[in-house]
Amino acid sequence: MTEHRPDPSICAAILAAGQSRRFGHADKLSQQLDGVMLGHHASHTAARLGCDHQVIITSEPNHLCAQGWTARGFAVHVNPLAQQGMGTSVAMAAQIAADKDADALLICLADMPLVTREHFQTLIDRFGQHGDDRVIASGNGTAALPPAIFGKRYFAELANLDGQYGAKALLAKAVMVAAPPAILIDIDTPDDLETARQLIKNPA
Repeated sequence: MTEHRPDPSICAAILAAGQSRRFGHADKLSQQLDGVMLGHHASHTAARLGCDHQVIITSEPNHLCAQGWTARGFAVHVNPLAQQGMGTSVAMAAQIAADKDADALLICLADMPLVTREHFQTLIDRFGQHGDDRVIASGNGTAALPPAIFGKRYFAELANLDGQYGAKALLAKAVMVAAPPAILIDIDTPDDLETARQLIKNPA
């Protein structure tokens, strides 16, 4: 069965270059979650969307997840400025999307493993309804969060980002697509990882 192919052209970028300081000394993305490395969940799900371009932004070329990422069709790009903050990874993703002449950039986070294909597809569909004049973001009831889609009119602004704040200013103006808070869990600490394990074991 042929996977649904989104229209317009979308570059899906998974940000996996965080320093994981709150997680401790272990490599966060290589930790097991439901029998799969944490860092593979988002790529496994996003790969099923059939986006025209798929990229991973990481801080090291030989990350333990790299082989799995490439096996799913993601091109791995190393961000040499990763220690300066997430904004630098967003900037790199936006420049890649612009270079590929994509119509939109779908930003996902590698440490958000429970986002469903259905939610990704809803974001894509909503973008198709609004066009590139709006940012479409996930909503947890109080704030706009990744994953989010940015039309190409925002690429230049995104490509100039730096530091810790990513695309928060643009997300503040986004059209929000509601999602169950559980699927938007962001794994920052070992306790967060254990929460995710319990959510998988006992879904609401």
